Amino acid sequence: MGISEKYLESIKAIVSKRSGLNLDGKKGQNLQVAVSTAFSASGCNTIEDYIYLLSTPSYQSRIEVDKLISLLTIKETYFFRDRHQFDILRNFILPEIINKKRAADKKIKIWSAGCATGEEAYSIAIILFELIPAIASWDISLLATDIDANALSKGQEGKFKKWSFRGVSQDIIEKYFTIKDDSYMINDIFKKIVYFSALNLIEDKFPSILNSTNDIDIIICRNVTIYFNREATKEVINKFYNSLNEGGYLLVGHSEHFSEYYKKFIVKPFPHTIAYQKLAAPLPAKRQILTPAFKEISFRDAAKEQSTAKDSHLDAFTPPRKTNDSEETVIFQEAAQLFKENKYDEAAERFVEILELNPKNARACVMLAQISANRGDTASAVKWCEEAIKVDNLNLDAYYLLSLISQDSGELAKAASLLKKVVYINTSYVLGYFDLGILHKKLRKDAAAKRYFEIAKGLLTKEPERSEEFLGDSGAAELTELIDNELISLKNL
Repeated sequence: MGISEKYLESIKAIVSKRSGLNLDGKKGQNLQVAVSTAFSASGCNTIEDYIYLLSTPSYQSRIEVDKLISLLTIKETYFFRDRHQFDILRNFILPEIINKKRAADKKIKIWSAGCATGEEAYSIAIILFELIPAIASWDISLLATDIDANALSKGQEGKFKKWSFRGVSQDIIEKYFTIKDDSYMINDIFKKIVYFSALNLIEDKFPSILNSTNDIDIIICRNVTIYFNREATKEVINKFYNSLNEGGYLLVGHSEHFSEYYKKFIVKPFPHTIAYQKLAAPLPAKRQILTPAFKEISFRDAAKEQSTAKDSHLDAFTPPRKTNDSEETVIFQEAAQLFKENKYDEAAERFVEILELNPKNARACVMLAQISANRGDTASAVKWCEEAIKVDNLNLDAYYLLSLISQDSGELAKAASLLKKVVYINTSYVLGYFDLGILHKKLRKDAAAKRYFEIAKGLLTKEPERSEEFLGDSGAAELTELIDNELISLKNL
C-alpha cells in the first residue's frame, strides 16, 4: 500500500523548505518510490514518525532529508560530460587563471558543487595536469561537494565503471587510470588534490574558511539549481559570487542561464555556452577596438579622400594592398590563436587588419563581437554582430551571440526571436531548439516549449550521427536526459 497524497504533500513541503528544492513537478510514481524507499530505510515505525523526524532541526533529520533529496534528483555523471564547457575550461578559462597565478602565488582553488561521484572534479584535475608541466610546485585544491554521502564515498574511492567514460579517448584512460577487472581506478596523484566533502548548498554557510569555500577561482555547478525554487537559486548564486576571487568564474548547466540570477556577474559568451565572471567592472580595453561605424569611416571614406587627393598629391598616394584568400586565412588563424590565448588587444588588431583587407569578412566581425562581449562591452558586441549580418544575413554565429546577449539582458522574447533565425539557418541545430524550449518555458508558453523540446529530441533520435558529431557522444546523451526531464516537468504542470 502506497503513502497517501496527504503525507506526500507534507513531506514535499518540509523538504522544499529545508533544501530549497522545487518539488512541484515531483508527483506520481517517482515521488512515491523515493519517499517509500527513504522511509523504509529510516528506522521509523510509522509515516507520522518519519514526517516528524524530517521536520525536527537535528543532525539525524538532516541526514534523512539529504537521503531523500538524493533519491529525488538525478545523480548520473561521467568524465568530461559537457564537451563545450570543458573546451572553454581547457582553452580559455584555465589558461587565464594559470597565467595570472603563475605570476603570483601559484595557488588555484576550484569547486565542483553537486559533484555526485566525482567524475567532473577528476576531469578538471586531468586538464590541470595537462596544462601545468611542473604541477608539483603548485598548490592545487579541488573541492568536490554533494549532499549524497554514498556518492561522495564512491568518489573518494576513485573507482569507476565503463559507463563513466562515454566519449573519453582511450589515450586519456590509459594515461590516467588503472584497469582492474571491469573497473577503472584513477591514479592516486589525482586523489591527493581532489577533496570530497558533504555540503548542503541551502543550509550550510558559505563562503567559509571552515568548509574551504572561500577564495575560489572557478566554481562548476551544473544541473543542480534546476531542482531549486527561484528564491533558493538566487540565494545560492549570490553565495557563489561571494565565494569567488575577483576575476573568478562560475559555470552552470545549459538550462540554468537566466539573467535574473547572474546580475552581479560579467557575462562571457563562448561558442555554445556561457561563463560568468566576478569583476567589479567590465574589463577595460587597453586599446580601442574600432566599432563598425568607425570602421566604415576609416575604410570607405578614407579611400574616397585618397581618390580626391589623387591629382594634387599623386606621389603621396599608395594604392590599397591587394590580398588573396590564403593571406586572409593566415591572418585569421593568427588572430584566432591570440584570441584563444586571451590576448584580446592583439587579436582585435589582427581581425581589424582582416577587415581592412576585406570589409566583407563576416567571421572577423563575429570574432570582434566575441572579444567585445568577453570584455563586458555588450554595446560594441551587438554592433559587430549587426555588421556581420549586413555582410552575411545567414550568419548563424552572429544571431546566436545576439541571442545570448538578449538573454543576459532579460529580453527573453527577443532572444527567442533571434534563436528562431538560428534554427531557420540550420534546421538540424539541436541546441537551438533546446534553448528555444527553455526560453518559451521561462516565458510561460508551455505548449511552444514542449514543441521545441520534442523537435530537439526528435533530431537527437533521427540524426544521432550529426548530433554526436556536434555534441559528442556524452553530450548527446546528456541533452536527451535534460530534454526528458523538461518534458516531464511540463507534463506535471
